[in-house]
Amino acid sequence: MDIVREYLDKIGQILKTIAKKERENIEKAAQWVAQTVIEDKLFYVFGTGAHSIMSAMELFLRAGGLCNVQGIFPPGLTDFDGTPKTERVMGFSKQIFNYYGLEKGDLLIICNVNGINPMTIDAAETAGAMGIRTIGVTSVQFAEQVEPNIPNRHPSNKNLHDLVDLVVDAHVPVGDALLEVAGVPVKVGAGSTYPMVFIVNSIIVRAIEICADKGIEPPVLLSGNIKGGEEYNRKYRDKYRGRIRHYQ
Repeated sequence: MDIVREYLDKIGQILKTIAKKERENIEKAAQWVAQTVIEDKLFYVFGTGAHSIMSAMELFLRAGGLCNVQGIFPPGLTDFDGTPKTERVMGFSKQIFNYYGLEKGDLLIICNVNGINPMTIDAAETAGAMGIRTIGVTSVQFAEQVEPNIPNRHPSNKNLHDLVDLVVDAHVPVGDALLEVAGVPVKVGAGSTYPMVFIVNSIIVRAIEICADKGIEPPVLLSGNIKGGEEYNRKYRDKYRGRIRHYQ
């Protein structure tokens, strides 16, 4: 089989599984996000790994997305500035949350496909202790099939999906990669990016629809790369400047 076609089929199968099995959880997550718009509050998204951070980047100040989102981007989390790797640092989440101003009653989406590393578990436990409502976007089967006590695991061997208030399962297999190539000893073709981004965007578009159904105009951003985009977004820039870090 054409490997590109096989890759497409594998990714498509995961996305269809999410659409079928996670509809109720996506709906609940969207209701929670919509409520932050109604109450004129921010919600927060934290991708707690070197690649999981892309889910937070995807929602932050995104054309067609909500403006009332604060992406959490601590230093050292990505692979290009991860020296040392922040995702393996324990006890850092409290300082991060304080910096971004999270408080009791806030909504936090934690995105990590494997759901096992120290930053992920620390973030979930810290949020719980602070009374922050949490949504975990993660793969349950991935987490449950990773052996205990490996270097990347939090020493507690806990999983993200056991610690959050709501789980949206990404249904990504353990190890992430999806395809086999003759002569290559390990699988190839990352499987997590598309499902994770699909989930978070699905939550957002449904939240926008919920607000519209209630007669509330949600703060949806227009691309700044088209005519009138900068002018259209100015009202949100003025409204959220000072409330959202990294927003200028």
